[in-house]
Amino acid sequence: MNFASILHRQVRVARVFGIPVRIDYRWFIVFALSTWLIAETFQQRVGVGGVHLDASASWVVGVATTFALFLSIFGHELSHALVARAEGIGTEEIVLHPFGGLARLSREPDSPRAEFRIAAAGPASSFIFALIAYGAMNLVAWGEGPVWAICLIVAAGNLLLALFNLLPGYPLDGGRVVRAFLWHRSGELGQATRTVSLGGQVIAGTLVVFGGYMALKWGAYFMALWSALIGLFLWDSARAVLQAQGAKENPQTVADAMSASHSVGPDMLISRFVDEVLPLRRREAVPVAQGGRLHGILTLSDLKQLPRERWHHTRVSEVMRPVSPELFVEPSTALARADALMKANGTGAVAVIDQTGEIVGFLERRQLKQRDNSK
Repeated sequence: MNFASILHRQVRVARVFGIPVRIDYRWFIVFALSTWLIAETFQQRVGVGGVHLDASASWVVGVATTFALFLSIFGHELSHALVARAEGIGTEEIVLHPFGGLARLSREPDSPRAEFRIAAAGPASSFIFALIAYGAMNLVAWGEGPVWAICLIVAAGNLLLALFNLLPGYPLDGGRVVRAFLWHRSGELGQATRTVSLGGQVIAGTLVVFGGYMALKWGAYFMALWSALIGLFLWDSARAVLQAQGAKENPQTVADAMSASHSVGPDMLISRFVDEVLPLRRREAVPVAQGGRLHGILTLSDLKQLPRERWHHTRVSEVMRPVSPELFVEPSTALARADALMKANGTGAVAVIDQTGEIVGFLERRQLKQRDNSK
């Protein structure tokens, strides 16, 4: 495994409201860099808001401030996830990456209204966090002490996060709000997605150009680099959305048609599965996995054979079909091959496994039928 592949990996750090929380390894680099920059600023003669600290205190405050900022970003993404849950949509995971966060939903919203509510929840939460931090500033002496300075940075950071996310380009929240409006007006989610993704690329290009301007005009090389990196990140994200949309409209491989896996654990009781998972996951089959590794597939047809009185004593592993070669495929597998496999394996579904053996998606025959009927 090379160094680049290590940096692109993620580590799971928590589970909040049943949602896995992961951190991109590159995030630790940004965390360290942010801590250093804040600590250095506090050591300057002017400090932050006039607050000047010695070396040891500035590093403690740098860590605390950076942690508070990323905790705010997590709150931003959690807001998306909780509103999505209220709309009947599950969240696969929340990932903190070098340039912010991502709440990965299990599927697209059912309506423009749901899309608008989910998208607006993030900036709204950031505005609330900014107000809370501003209020905390007024509870301590004006301009005195590191706590006041931390609150100042957190308030400003959340305000900037909210305003930046309102820019009208996908995958920013503002782009999703615009997508909801275009979807409502035209009734075409695909066309709305393409439009706001192009808008995202325009914004990304503007950030890169502005970064160059800052470097040449003001000599602000660090801010210029940061602006350019964010622009490149947004450009790549918007390009990926455009490619994914094209693949959805003309799928050729399993990767083009698969949905998020949203697996359940093998030790989960059937009663809990019926009460907590089925209401949110309208599927005929569900992958069973633990630690990213496939254990089998649970089908509703097999579940119906289990008497109701046994639900509270039976675990998923006792009802599922254990993992075997006919239950999984790679993302590059042709759809025709996957369809034939789903017909033969008796589940009407296949899990999608990457080269490392980790489950990355799920595909059901009914998804292909729905796609064919919609054409």
